[in-house]
Amino acid sequence: MSIITAAAIAFAFLTILPAPRVEWTKPRLRYFPVVLPLVGAVVGLMGTGLFAGLRGWRVSPPLRGALMTLFYLCLTGGIHMDGFMDTCDAVFSRQNREERLRILSDTHTGAFAVIGCVAASLLKVGIFSELFEADPSFSPILSFSVFPFFSLCETRVLVVLAIIPVYSRMGLGLLFYLPFARDSGLARTLGDARVFHDRFLLVFAYGLLSLWVIALLGLKGIVLPVVIGVFIYRYGLYCVETFGGITGDLMGAFVEMSEILALLTLVVMEG
Repeated sequence: MSIITAAAIAFAFLTILPAPRVEWTKPRLRYFPVVLPLVGAVVGLMGTGLFAGLRGWRVSPPLRGALMTLFYLCLTGGIHMDGFMDTCDAVFSRQNREERLRILSDTHTGAFAVIGCVAASLLKVGIFSELFEADPSFSPILSFSVFPFFSLCETRVLVVLAIIPVYSRMGLGLLFYLPFARDSGLARTLGDARVFHDRFLLVFAYGLLSLWVIALLGLKGIVLPVVIGVFIYRYGLYCVETFGGITGDLMGAFVEMSEILALLTLVVMEG
């Protein structure tokens, strides 16, 4: 039951989807990092469904790209973008560690936050526009007669779009097992009940998902998990070296940046 309630907490906190409101207790929060990929799976499937639907709408790709960007922003309640904006203010302030941590907790929005939000949003719109302009019939994956479950996934793009949020939430879960930069805050509240050997569940799931991707896409499927895996490692190292650990804002920034990186990787793969 603790895993189920942890999933309810994750959906209620990280999305606008209806979910039971449960009390945040340590036994329930122990599994919070582990269930995050479930949130990614739902976000990914919903986003992929919208992408498939918009593909047949005869309007300009930039408009469809903007709708995709707004959809993800609304579905997550803007929580990850909020963390990304605060992180932009802190990182580009070029101050010492203590001042950067203070900026992260500051409720005011600085110029770097606005610039970062606009830049990230424009980049997403551009990436989705490129994907919409791709030939919808290219790279068929699986035939209906062999794998009925995948009959709706007609292209490599649709499959990878569904997977990207899962990868980003796996990375988010792994970040919870880093040191905390502060003695308080959302990251510590949600992750204080963590049990360190649980992180191997995420590593194992990451490996299984990657094998599945490679089985579906062939050798080209190796690129995405390697790129995201390297980014998880480097980003975690950067947070520890620069901020002394992880915070909720830094985690939100990770989701935004990892998904943009993965989408760019997809464009390169299909370019």
